[in-house]
Amino acid sequence: MLVVAAQKNNYWQQQVNYTIEVLLNDKQHSLDAFEQLEYTNNSPDTLHFIWFHLWPNAYKNDKSAFSEQMLRLGRTEFYFAADSNKGYINQLAFKVAGKAVKLEAHPLYIDIAKLLLPEPLLPGKSISITTPFHVQLPYNFSRGGHVGQSYQVTQWYPKPAVYDAKGWHEMPYLDQGEFFSEFGNYEVKITLPNNYIVAASGILQNEEELERLKQLASEPITKQANYILFDKAIKKKTTKPIKQLEYLAPVSAKDIKILEYKLTNAHDFAWFASKQFVVQKDTVVLKTKTVDVYSFYTPWNVIKWQKSINYAKAGLHFYSNEIGDYPYSIASIVSGADNTVSGGMEYPTITLITTQAGGRELDVTIAHELGHNWFYGALASNERDHAWMDEGMNTFYEKKYTTTRYPLKKNEQYTETNTENLLIEAYQNIHKEQPIDQTSDAFTSINYGLYVYTKASKWMEQLEQQLGPIIFKNAMQEYYQQWQFKHPYPADFKQAIEANSQQNIDSLYEQLFTTNTITKQSATTKRVISFNVLPPLKPNYNAQQISIGPALGVNQYDKLMVGAYIHNYQIPLQKFNFLVAPMYATGSKAFNIFGRASYNIFKQHSWLEFSSSIAKYTMGDFQPDNQQAKIFQNVIRIVPSVKYTLYNKDIRSTEKLSFQLRTFLLSEDALRFTTVITPSGNIDIASKQAEQSYINQLKINWSNDRALYPFIANLTIDQGSNFLRAGFTGNYFFNYVRNKGGINARFFAGKFFYLQSKTYITAYQTDRYYLNLSGPKGNEDYTYSDYFIGRNEFQGLASQQIMQRDGFFKVRTDLLSSKVGKTDNWLMAVNFDGNLPDKINPLQILPFNIPLKIFVDIGTYAEAWQDNATGNRFLYDAGLQLPLLKDIVNVYFPILSSKVYRDYNKSVLGEGSFLKTISFSIDVQKLSLHKLSKYIPL
Repeated sequence: MLVVAAQKNNYWQQQVNYTIEVLLNDKQHSLDAFEQLEYTNNSPDTLHFIWFHLWPNAYKNDKSAFSEQMLRLGRTEFYFAADSNKGYINQLAFKVAGKAVKLEAHPLYIDIAKLLLPEPLLPGKSISITTPFHVQLPYNFSRGGHVGQSYQVTQWYPKPAVYDAKGWHEMPYLDQGEFFSEFGNYEVKITLPNNYIVAASGILQNEEELERLKQLASEPITKQANYILFDKAIKKKTTKPIKQLEYLAPVSAKDIKILEYKLTNAHDFAWFASKQFVVQKDTVVLKTKTVDVYSFYTPWNVIKWQKSINYAKAGLHFYSNEIGDYPYSIASIVSGADNTVSGGMEYPTITLITTQAGGRELDVTIAHELGHNWFYGALASNERDHAWMDEGMNTFYEKKYTTTRYPLKKNEQYTETNTENLLIEAYQNIHKEQPIDQTSDAFTSINYGLYVYTKASKWMEQLEQQLGPIIFKNAMQEYYQQWQFKHPYPADFKQAIEANSQQNIDSLYEQLFTTNTITKQSATTKRVISFNVLPPLKPNYNAQQISIGPALGVNQYDKLMVGAYIHNYQIPLQKFNFLVAPMYATGSKAFNIFGRASYNIFKQHSWLEFSSSIAKYTMGDFQPDNQQAKIFQNVIRIVPSVKYTLYNKDIRSTEKLSFQLRTFLLSEDALRFTTVITPSGNIDIASKQAEQSYINQLKINWSNDRALYPFIANLTIDQGSNFLRAGFTGNYFFNYVRNKGGINARFFAGKFFYLQSKTYITAYQTDRYYLNLSGPKGNEDYTYSDYFIGRNEFQGLASQQIMQRDGFFKVRTDLLSSKVGKTDNWLMAVNFDGNLPDKINPLQILPFNIPLKIFVDIGTYAEAWQDNATGNRFLYDAGLQLPLLKDIVNVYFPILSSKVYRDYNKSVLGEGSFLKTISFSIDVQKLSLHKLSKYIPL
């Protein structure tokens, strides 16, 4: 357990008072400002320097902590942003008491600097610090910036880091991980064009502007929209809630206004400006004060936001009654730009709401964000290190608010509560859980929400249950009064609760620092059978569950297969899992089966899986000429397997290394022809005979599914009765455009070995296992690991399907007696595919988005290097690639190729054979359970 002493009678905190004048340039999307702050050293220590947060520099380049975290969270939009969309702060010239001082860069972070004081700052003394500064506002990638001429000005000014009994708390700006700042008073003057409406922290001091807002708020919403909007298409004012707007003509220098705001006992100041805000205003009467409530939103959100002011009043009432009166005299909610759906972000007296929903979701979101005025504005804990003290506590009260406003039926409440519990247990079961109390950046993106918000709120529920509702409420109100406008730590919270409740909470408190599940579901051996249309990983609320539902399949020979699946996959994931799907084939009139069972041992950094699978289906057919019935050739595939996966010690990493041993036990029907002598002549009788074989396989896989430059390196060794085949495949993805893909580079090197002397018979027996420069066809998928529409077709569309293995050329020479590039020695190839730029993508004219790629393949093989070789040593092909269904299906159109392929097309396929040269692949692995690891970390 992490032990931290409570701050008792010797508590102190620094005071920082700000006076800021700022000018908005809405052409350059920039700020020019001057800041004067009074820094009072209330600590018992003498200070020789002050750390300053220069957080706009988080958007300066891809070397910032913010940029690196965004990549770790799987987001590349900032990394690939144009320079014009990035931001920074500069033109700093710090002075202390009028004397220029030195600013030192932080050794690790570009958005932190050290201000060296010209003279030591003694305890109890104050100094005046001034600096001009210029901020280039970024596009809103995170919490602040701009979207067009809609401005979200947050974390925008130089701000001293907190200095407390634990020392300095300098920290870089992060997207996952919020803030910790000193309390003080603010006087802020904002200069901007007159046709902007501003929503800001604090109280507006301009009577004229207050009257303007009051007048706007009194007008009907449609009239406000008419006042604000200008339709580009019809060149006149309109009341229509349009999104694509032309802003009013630029204003001259005389058409500006200077707005002044004052705010006391706060640790941050944010403001938002737009020409398009619709304004609503009201008041809410609390026990000790009356609070002005404002709502600012865009005209296209009129329907969703028309009750927003009522939602805000309800939230303020509820939190005030539960915890204590709202700490300020004004509360504003602002509709954010449409480029995000994160929910919202809070600042003292004002919150930005970014959810795009209305009704209950908007109501609850507004309550939650306003609730941060208690658990962020007044109780200003260190959110970077102890985020649960804000987010978890606030979520606890948000749930109370939701239950009060929208009472659930008993079964709905049961379902909702147990779903949350089961999600927490799911991560507990597979050892991907994390303690509630740790730094924000240490969490995975999923766990940040699951533990900081959900599990922490359930911890608060446990605390309420232990203390009792009345004692708990009184203790929380006392905690709020005791630590209002201060910086409490977890130990301070514990001390306050114990002192006011006269109860010991040690055992519960320890759970904040461990990975124990708070509300474990009761163990049961009860089985529940349910019927589902689709086979989901269905949450199970009170028992182990067996699900049954319809199953469908199709291939060239079985035609449509219909049946049912039965499985026990659920949340939390069980150690033993199975799925079986018997199906009837309408084409072959046979019963097929697909099934898999596994036993899993999960540990914190590893996963051991023992599994076995079975499949039976038709893999070919033959129609004899003598009116015999069609013969359907079956394959039965049984695969016992053991797989051991190692994960990176950093739980946030997507890197993993796996070792897998499998044996493919195969029974394949082969055609047999016998000649029967009859009085009328000899008759050839066709029949089928099952042939047994096996393949032992060792597969070693190293991968990192990171957002930037993901890679996979794979070594596969296959061994049969008379051969051994080794192949190394490396895939590396080069991102080059935000959300537009990149270039995938693939390298393959393989070697074939005979385990016996090479003879005509052994060469014939191992022919299907040879290495191929072209992508292998269905009959060359000797482990039956890929899905083929027609596995043994040699003409028609089904024959043009290939699989991603070996050289993976897209051109084929299937009709030759020996395919070009087929070898029983060695083979190497490189493959590239990349997105075609939108400007030259002819598919951009379609109403829906279909990316178009180009591919290039280059390869060589042993026979091309022999002394008597007649062709080129290196072969190539290139063309267009059409990815469909999120890359599950890819269609390839070869356009350029080596002469040997061109000659084949002319002489074998004939003129006008372009359609026959097209190939396609179907990668069902993209649908596998392991691809769900983004959500279920397998």
